[in-house]
Formats: sequence, structure tokens, C-alpha cells
Amino acid sequence: MGEDEEKIEIELEHDDIDEMYYQGLWGFRTDEKYQFFYDESNNCRKFWIKPDGGKGLFNTDAYEDFVLAGIVHEKEDYRVTLDEIKDCLGLQKNVREIKFKTQFASGDFLECMKKKRLTSLFKWIDLNGLYIHYHYVNNLYYAVVDIIDSIVDINEVEEYGFQYFLIKSSFYKMLKGKEHKLQKLMFRYCYPNIRSEDIRGFCTGLTALFDRRYDLKPEEKFISGLIQRASNNEALIFVQNNTDFIMKENYVEFYINPIRTFKNSYHTFDEELAIQEVLSQYRLTRNGKEVTNFKFVNSKTDVLVQISDVIAGVMGKFLSYINKSELIGIRRDVNGLNRTQIENIMLLNGLRDKSNNKNVGFLQAVTAQYEIDKMNHFLDLVTARNEAT
Repeated sequence: MGEDEEKIEIELEHDDIDEMYYQGLWGFRTDEKYQFFYDESNNCRKFWIKPDGGKGLFNTDAYEDFVLAGIVHEKEDYRVTLDEIKDCLGLQKNVREIKFKTQFASGDFLECMKKKRLTSLFKWIDLNGLYIHYHYVNNLYYAVVDIIDSIVDINEVEEYGFQYFLIKSSFYKMLKGKEHKLQKLMFRYCYPNIRSEDIRGFCTGLTALFDRRYDLKPEEKFISGLIQRASNNEALIFVQNNTDFIMKENYVEFYINPIRTFKNSYHTFDEELAIQEVLSQYRLTRNGKEVTNFKFVNSKTDVLVQISDVIAGVMGKFLSYINKSELIGIRRDVNGLNRTQIENIMLLNGLRDKSNNKNVGFLQAVTAQYEIDKMNHFLDLVTARNEAT
């Protein structure tokens, strides 16, 4: 890449109208000053369907959400040393870096919650006036909701007495557990680049994945009817004229989003060469001036980025657990939790609540409401067990 004038300019507009949008629609302020630190989890680089000898399989587990997460604070001159964190966690003096996979990861989410080292870290974050933040993306949800956007608009949904985002959530739920057939269907029709002549075949194949009509709930029947109607369409605008098989080329937008949203804050990301390579093709500007409120660093040089790695890792495992669990299994799991697991889950939830109360914009998700409801149900059950003991 040559000089800046050869780059593609992206104007990160953020004026009073944008402020009204974020505060009015989403309920959070964007003009406050914070110091954000980031790391990622479950980064598959891009989400696509690999030909795989004609099988056509997702390149990654569709239920392992991409997570960009970490620590945030308000003090411009806040400092913490590695030795301080090592003492807090009881680590040996020769440890050179805090890493989730090295010191905290142990099996799935529930196994990780057995780590007393996590108890110490969560308490340290809280006592030091820090907050957590995250933005995660459910890959399967992200991939399929464009179908709904292509076949119906919000006004029609509301005219029939349904809520638009809940229709998207129901559609996602209708496809859960049917990933094998869904992948084959997507591969057959080069999703998300369906040819106009293939619209009928794709829609017919999609409805074939649904349960029998008399077993469907009212909103599911509504969705099924929309897709049957769409089989006669000449276009499915959001799943056409794209690259064959590639549902998410990269996750760079989720790095740019906080830079755009929290314009007065500073953002320190862990090195991510693929993202940095994409960003090197752009010149980010605001009001014509280059945006400089971010940087990428080697995590070994920044302890708060290292702690962010732990937060991202924990959230990655938490979301995978929620996505892959059903309510009956969640209830069984909660009944089997030991005291350390309960304490760690309560501490994590306490950090979420504290951070959300500070600024709703700290916690963001691109996922189905169904999965959010499951997470809240899990946390409610753990809270009830905690209060009962």
C-alpha cells in the first residue's frame, strides 16, 4: 500500500445526529472519555462455506461466536504492573504474560468457572474501578438474517402483529440443529450469492428444513409463509450479488465500530495482523481529519490487553456454552455447580451489570434474542442457587 492518498477514505461521521441516534435508539452515551483495551476470541478470520470435496461445510463451528472484548477505565494515567497481577493471581515470578489459554482455560465454560484464579481476577477488576466491555457476533445468526431482510420489511411484520427482531430470532431458532442440511443447501446455491433462477429452489429447500406446519408456532408459520411467497420473487436483494460462499469476509467492522462510536475515547487493540492488513487499505477520517484514537500493540507490552485476553476468552466460552445448550440441560448444569463455579459466575455477572450501568454501549451483541434469553435464564438460575446457599 502506498501513501495515504492511495487509500480508500472512510469518513467516521459522528455529529449531533449520531449522538441522538445512539442515545435515543440504543440508550448509551458516546461522548464520554474512556480507555478501552481489546483482545478477541473465536476469531476464524472469515466465515464461509468450504467446498471440502463437494461437501460444502462451514469453515468453523457456527456456534462459537466471534468476540472482541476487554477492559475499560476512565483514568488517562491508570497504570498496573505485571507483578501486581501475578501477585493477585498467585502466579510464579517467571511468568512473562497473562494468557487465558495458559492460566485460565480448562475445558468448557463450566470447567473454567472452577478456577479460583478467575475469582481473584474478577475481584481485582471490580475493586480497581475497572469495567468490562464486549461485542460479539453469532456467526449463524449473522449469516441467515439477511434472508429475512430480503423477503419482508419491518412495516409488514408489525402489521401482522409481530416484532421484527423476534421474527429474526425465531427464524434462527427454526434452523438450529439442522446445520448439516443447511450447509448443503447454502453450498448448492452458492449462498450468499443466489442466482435469480435459483430463488425458487433455494426457498423450497429452506422450507423443507422446517418442522411440519401444524407443529409450528404462529410466528414460525408466518416465516414459512414469507419464504414460500419469496419463492416467486425475482430477487433476494441481500443474498445476491455477493461472493460465492463467503458470509463474512472479515471482522474489521467490529474494530472500526468502537473507534467510530466512542469518538473521545482511546482504543488499544492486541495485534491482529489480518485486521491490520485490511485497515492499512483505508484512511479513517472524521470531519476530514485522520482518526488517531486507536493503536495495535503486542500484548506482551500491555498488561491491560493481557487481562482483556482473559475477558475475551471467558466470554467466548460462555457464549459457546449458551449457544450449544438447551434449557433442560442448563437447569441440570446449574444444579450441579460447585461453590467456586457459582461465585465466579456471580462475579462475572456482577461485572456485566456494573459495566452496563456505567454505559449500555459497553455490552453489545449481534445474536438472536433467543440466545440472549437463554443467557439471562442461566444467570437467573445461578442467582437463585446462590441465594439459596
